[in-house]
Amino acid sequence: MKHLKLFGFFTLILMMMSSSVYAAPVNNQSEQAFDNKIVKRIKVDNIYNHVYHLSEVIGPRGAGTEGEQKTVDYLVDQFESFGYEEVNIQEFTFTRSGEEITAYNVEAVKAPMTNHDTGQQIIVGSHHDSVPWGKGANDDASGTGALLELARVFANTPTDTTIKFVAFGAEEYGLWGSRKYAEAMSQEEADSTVAMFQMDMVGSADAGDLVMFTANGEKNTVTDLGAAAGSRVSELVPYSELGRSDHVPFHNLGIPAALFIHTPLEPWYHTEEDTIEHISKEKLKDVADIVGAGVFQVARKDTPALERSAVAPVPVDYYYEEPEL
Repeated sequence: MKHLKLFGFFTLILMMMSSSVYAAPVNNQSEQAFDNKIVKRIKVDNIYNHVYHLSEVIGPRGAGTEGEQKTVDYLVDQFESFGYEEVNIQEFTFTRSGEEITAYNVEAVKAPMTNHDTGQQIIVGSHHDSVPWGKGANDDASGTGALLELARVFANTPTDTTIKFVAFGAEEYGLWGSRKYAEAMSQEEADSTVAMFQMDMVGSADAGDLVMFTANGEKNTVTDLGAAAGSRVSELVPYSELGRSDHVPFHNLGIPAALFIHTPLEPWYHTEEDTIEHISKEKLKDVADIVGAGVFQVARKDTPALERSAVAPVPVDYYYEEPEL
């Protein structure tokens, strides 16, 4: 496991000796002081509007289709409207059934403050494609909508850590976008990446509860942060084991990575019925709050001074839950 700068030496020893992670003290004022810089600024209507546009205005967004190209244009426009000066499109190709397909990843880079730069980076991801026959409101316009809103909120938030917001293409055909993105990372980039948060299918009213999945079923930095953030802004989130999403290529590079998803899945998974009518604003806000608070705990510029303040994190346990899809 890679350890972040927010965990000092004694904190690290404590983590090794227990299964505890860190949340704000049980004090509403302290909890709000710790997370409000992010969660109070997350507007669920913004997320919902992104989901609506991606699923209902653009519609099916299969890799290599006109719908994907419209999606890429929308993502670039949105990132640039938030003030991101570095917005990158990564084009890649893959072969399916003998026709070569061109697809795209879209990345917006949040640079750290020049005088507060740890040299570390965090990746926050979703996949922007859908199955070719469906609108994909939950899978994964929901994750992409949350990604865009977090990018907006963090755009003007002082951080000492680089944050890369990445919408991956061609997930539905075998994680091609995240695989190509991970393959393109240098060893130095991989070594400096301390956390990868993947949001996939985070808005269905008809799915189950939120779970954090790792590729090997073991806790890591991301699940530690997610559990701690959940206990502060929502409720404790369990972890479990599952591949099948864009966290896997990063896990394979040795990067702490986890998938945030509701399980069991909704009945209309991968069907034409995955539409905006089944999207829950409450679930969208809940996941955005948890991921946003988890990222902020790592990336905020006042680490480690905040650890010694009245809102310093305190231990909290979280548990493994058998996967139920």
